[in-house]
Amino acid sequence: MKRLSRYALYIALCLSLNVNAAVPDSSKMAHWFKQPVELDGWQFTHQAEQFTLTPKPQSEAHGEVTYAPKHRPCVVSVPHRFHDKHTQTIGEHIFQHSCQVLLNNTKHRYDNDNDNDNDNNDTTKNYDYAKQPHNIHASATVAFTSLHPTAKVFQIHGFSQKKRKTDGGKLSEIILSQGKTNDDTLWKLKSCLVKQGYRALIYPQEVQELGGTQNIMHQLALPEYSFIHIELSYQTRKQLINNNQQLEQFTKCVQSLL
Repeated sequence: MKRLSRYALYIALCLSLNVNAAVPDSSKMAHWFKQPVELDGWQFTHQAEQFTLTPKPQSEAHGEVTYAPKHRPCVVSVPHRFHDKHTQTIGEHIFQHSCQVLLNNTKHRYDNDNDNDNDNNDTTKNYDYAKQPHNIHASATVAFTSLHPTAKVFQIHGFSQKKRKTDGGKLSEIILSQGKTNDDTLWKLKSCLVKQGYRALIYPQEVQELGGTQNIMHQLALPEYSFIHIELSYQTRKQLINNNQQLEQFTKCVQSLL
């Protein structure tokens, strides 16, 4: 019943918006994962056993899906690649070494704002995939997990330590969350990251500050505890992209959950 109610809420949110007809729904995306083909309004490319959907020029659609069916059944979500510096590079590395699906945005989360790591913004035109329920990002996530119920969805975010208000928030390098509750999976990930030398904390037990408390992913019809929210401080992101060994170790911690 919980799964059905979440899906009903997802559909209601979609219908309440003036949405672009070019955005494929989860049913269409489920068919696409079974047989990747061209979709109306989207550019389709196939290279090196990877399939990619990107918006066609002049289209109002946004978002990008890359699918590598020979990888493991998991999803890497990068909703703020322009806003949260270096999350795209980190997400791509996890995707290339682990997951079948990479999702990212193709427009800045705030239409007229280019500041990085700004947790608060009142701009009305919003392309924030963590808050917007109807886009290819959400459709693809729902579709893929319906086909692979045990798949994990790793969403990579950035956060600014200086904007945290508590000592835990200011000192943490990585904040992990599955929502208001969590299972052993999250604690396993934390243990691996701590062994690698990171100050990793779990929301809400160890730190009460999280940028994604209203994340729309929690309202989608996803399997329980499949969604794993990973927030990285700016310094941690810089270290990861500048040190390939650290990035490999970080990716292995993520892989340990698969």
